[in-house]
Amino acid sequence: MLKKIMLLGFCGFLAGCMSEFNSGILCPRVEIPRETAYLTQIVRYKDQFQIELTGYTGYCWFDKRVNRNKASLTPEFVVRRLRPSPDTSVDFSYYTETLQGPPEYLGRRTYFETVDIAAAETEKKFSGRTIELKVPDFEEYKFTIELGLVLSPEELKYNRRTFDVNYDYLEE
Repeated sequence: MLKKIMLLGFCGFLAGCMSEFNSGILCPRVEIPRETAYLTQIVRYKDQFQIELTGYTGYCWFDKRVNRNKASLTPEFVVRRLRPSPDTSVDFSYYTETLQGPPEYLGRRTYFETVDIAAAETEKKFSGRTIELKVPDFEEYKFTIELGLVLSPEELKYNRRTFDVNYDYLEE
């Protein structure tokens, strides 16, 4: 009898989880556009580093101090060295942008990141710093946060020409 009660309790718990999962509410809802998910840095007319935004870790929470919903995002990156060079520091920028929702939540913010990659390393995976964003109630609004790398017009043109190319490390 105890086994049946435990089994029924577990089934009820599982059904509750499935109904929450099927409600369609993702928090935070983040999109990474493919054309701004990677960039190739060119130094002295040579491809030196490829930086790729591979994903993010995120969650939503209610901040009691300011009485507001917030989302925390931690972007995940991979930096690849494409050829030997004395450079060990890679600087780049990324952004968050919201295009839909209430006017007070819209806008674009830019963040700067520096990663040190040893001269002998060809690839380094790392997490960026955690970003806090204010978000509206997800049940009321379709609210999507766009996350991507900041590219110059020349870098964007280069990305479109070399779409999704994974370069090999070149020994000179």
